[in-house]
Amino acid sequence: MCKFSGVRRALVIGLAAGLLTACLPPPSQVSRVAVVWPDGGGTSVTLQMERASGRWLVPVAFRRPDGSERRLLAWLNMGAAAPILSKDLYRALGLAEGHDLLIDIGGVSVTVEAGSVKDGPGSVDGQDLFGLLFAPRTVEAVLPAGVLQHFAVTIDPKTASLTLAPSGASRSRGVPVPVRTNPTTGITVVDAQVGDQRIPLVLDVGAPYTWLRGRTVAGWLLQHPEWRRADGAVGRANLAMADLALERAGTIIRLPGIDVGGLMFRDVGALGTGPLGGAIGDAALGEIFWDTWQVDAGEPVTGWLGNNVLDTVRLTLDYAAGTSFWERLGSDDPGDLDGVGLTLVRRDAGYAIAAVATRDGYPLVSGVEVGDRLLQVDGYPLDGLAPDAVRAKLSARPGERRRLQLDRAGTSVTVATEGTRF
Repeated sequence: MCKFSGVRRALVIGLAAGLLTACLPPPSQVSRVAVVWPDGGGTSVTLQMERASGRWLVPVAFRRPDGSERRLLAWLNMGAAAPILSKDLYRALGLAEGHDLLIDIGGVSVTVEAGSVKDGPGSVDGQDLFGLLFAPRTVEAVLPAGVLQHFAVTIDPKTASLTLAPSGASRSRGVPVPVRTNPTTGITVVDAQVGDQRIPLVLDVGAPYTWLRGRTVAGWLLQHPEWRRADGAVGRANLAMADLALERAGTIIRLPGIDVGGLMFRDVGALGTGPLGGAIGDAALGEIFWDTWQVDAGEPVTGWLGNNVLDTVRLTLDYAAGTSFWERLGSDDPGDLDGVGLTLVRRDAGYAIAAVATRDGYPLVSGVEVGDRLLQVDGYPLDGLAPDAVRAKLSARPGERRRLQLDRAGTSVTVATEGTRF
């Protein structure tokens, strides 16, 4: 996986950029977006969101060339620049013939130039990436930052709601924090503080967990080895479930605090990503994944701030004003990764072991091997479940027992294990 011929490297970089960061490959610039508010419809619209695989889905309607509508749930993704449609939806809406993308968002009409819309999310091992992240739920579209930047956007996890308004139309609640938005992509960066170090982070409710550059994390651990919790992505940090070193060779850390505009978040978990090209490849080429991904941000970034932090705030982004507002809704959760220490990869409708998490060089789960197919947890079959349901089955308080049923090359294996605090 990590031997980097030129073609192989391009393939892996493209896959990683598409699957993991939520900033999918080109087109990454939204060249023309028109927004029309309904007459007499007020100055804002609020939509109910649904949670799926640690991400938010919002109801939208797409208009076909004949004027009829296709209603569906779109992935709310502040880390993606351009709209992405499934290949079937792309054709059903006439974009292949040059028709512009027409979206109804709570009664607000949005038109996006056809050339700015991506035809399909890509695939890995023959599996559509929307399916990889969300199946058995059907997701066919991404509502991206390139569209959202034409509004003032409020995401309220407590009420599971998304509110869109014109910039400056209403009084925002919470602590004001300046942000920087790349106007060609809508990707937004906030400055956070870890100790005495400033770290620029992309704000992304499209990501279930916070991910950071592996080199930055490695530097911190030289000074603060106690921040290390394990090697190998677990729980919500294992957000892609693709067989990439970013996850299986990543490092789970827990930061004592992240300061955002004077708002302090305590005991914040994050994944320091593993070297996509292997240690030698990254030493020679740099952090390929992050260096590629940050292009849409328009500046160097340390990572993204995901929903393990953003779920604790009501966040308003007034893109045009260059300001965000943060209102605390809940407390930080130092046990948000508690569970069985396994890094999973999705295989069709099932799940396999990509890595066994280690601490101080010792595996946290004995008797499990890389490549084993995970069939059941406590007698409950996993095949056909969505990723968030599988993570829930593996969730466990420290010392809480779990019984794993695995298939190892046709041989049934049973492993008794327990939860770990990460």
